Amino acid sequence: MAKSALRVLEIMEFVATHKAGCATHTEISQALGIPKSSLTALLTDLQRPGYLELDRETGRYAIGSQVMFLAHAYLRNLNIVRLGTPVVHDVFLKLNVYTTMVIPKGDMCLVVCSESLPSPLAHSLSIGQHIPMLHSALGRAILAFLEPEEVERFLHDYTPTPYTDRTKTGIEEVRKALAQVRKAGFAHMQGEYLPGIIGIAVPVFNLENRPIAAIGIGIPAVEGTTEFEKRICKQLLHSADTLSRRLGAKLKPTPSKLLRKGEEE
Repeated sequence: MAKSALRVLEIMEFVATHKAGCATHTEISQALGIPKSSLTALLTDLQRPGYLELDRETGRYAIGSQVMFLAHAYLRNLNIVRLGTPVVHDVFLKLNVYTTMVIPKGDMCLVVCSESLPSPLAHSLSIGQHIPMLHSALGRAILAFLEPEEVERFLHDYTPTPYTDRTKTGIEEVRKALAQVRKAGFAHMQGEYLPGIIGIAVPVFNLENRPIAAIGIGIPAVEGTTEFEKRICKQLLHSADTLSRRLGAKLKPTPSKLLRKGEEE
């Protein structure tokens, strides 16, 4: 990458993450090691199209409106189904089990994509199918990571349905189950929604670190060995994290050493 391009990226990220979201000419120069004369030219170039804005009273530079325009353009083009479908496909290829993704819809979840070998489970959870938020691993993976007040409103208004003899219907045991999901980072259920089926699911987060979907698998309980379930959890967590980052979750500034390395090359 060209040196000037790296400098621009460094400046933008430094200003965006600096205290109060703005920085002076001197602060930028000292932090990034850019000569003041070179920095002046770069800052002037960034101000013209609106990528940076200068408060002439304080002498501080802040991120400009053009950056927001680019960010909104990026977010407009994000589509959870379009981005999630290849992730679901990749999980299916690696695990060779029924794999699906859902999005929340009221007190239910909507299946938006799935991959499977021919099986009864594939017919039970086909695209367009609604499944319960509270009594499926997929739904519970979403519900557990909502804000506490949202969870309490949901529990207050929801009437549990005993889908099987293993379905948790007591509010306190449901609260305990949600706490376990938050602690583990994934939901694991056996036979609560579909008899004889183990469900494992993980949440997918958006730019605001809000759960907007879940990716999960379903396998017959007889196939659920400890080692296989560990492998499933590891793959799901990795895949969901990858998708979440594509949606803007958990974003962090680029480590300066990476930019420096690219500059040296």
